[in-house]
Amino acid sequence: MYSIPIPIVYCLLGAIAVQIVKFIDDSRLPPDKRPHYLSPLYYIRGILVLLVAVILGYVYSESQPIGNRIIYFHTGACAPLIIRAFVNTLPTNMLPERINMK
Repeated sequence: MYSIPIPIVYCLLGAIAVQIVKFIDDSRLPPDKRPHYLSPLYYIRGILVLLVAVILGYVYSESQPIGNRIIYFHTGACAPLIIRAFVNTLPTNMLPERINMK
């Protein structure tokens, strides 16, 4: 039977924690500035962020023994932020007009 490695679980938990904080921050925005919670795109983006955290957790933990779980949690929490920072540093002519990462 296959089980999910512990580092990947902690990376996923870190990414979930970031999504919860983002949800709380978004709930404090004025109603016209809040994301559209009924939109499927809102949930697809959330799932993609979790997927990125799992992938980075797998990459970082593949050749290392299970060690300090806080590092794995931090990796999962930082993965979406790393990708967002990368996208925000790209020149605007390289991005499709539909992508709005800010």
